[in-house]
Amino acid sequence: LGVHNIGANVQFSVAETTPQVFRKTWELAALSSLHFARALGARMASRGEGTLIFTGATASLRGAASFSAFAAAMHAKRALAQSLARELGPQGVHVAHVVIDGPVDTPFVRQLLGEEKYGLLKQRGGLLEPDAIAEHYWALHQQPKSAWSFESDLRPYAERW
Repeated sequence: LGVHNIGANVQFSVAETTPQVFRKTWELAALSSLHFARALGARMASRGEGTLIFTGATASLRGAASFSAFAAAMHAKRALAQSLARELGPQGVHVAHVVIDGPVDTPFVRQLLGEEKYGLLKQRGGLLEPDAIAEHYWALHQQPKSAWSFESDLRPYAERW
């Protein structure tokens, strides 16, 4: 089981998105996905088993204002995962893409949001719990080959979508 979990979430208007920011965001999300797949995919395929999971975001499916670099990079990551699923699936490797639609309850997110906003989100059920995400990933890994899923999305019940 391998999990690629880097998002490169940056927020800049198009006017503020330099080619350097765009390129670096793409490298962090999309190019690193290729390195991950190259490092693990062939080994898993040679054994005829394994699971590669790519963590995505809402930006993997649709862009938002001021998130053009992030959306482009996450779309590329998702497209790579789709291609890998079609290439490696017949060789016994389960490839999945999971959209994480909301903030994850981590110390980083807590610091980023600040105590007040974090507390309000936590109180109203607006944070994804890391253990719940891990359980979902494990369940994907345990799926029988006759019923693999490629894409799923996880969000806290209070998240608007």
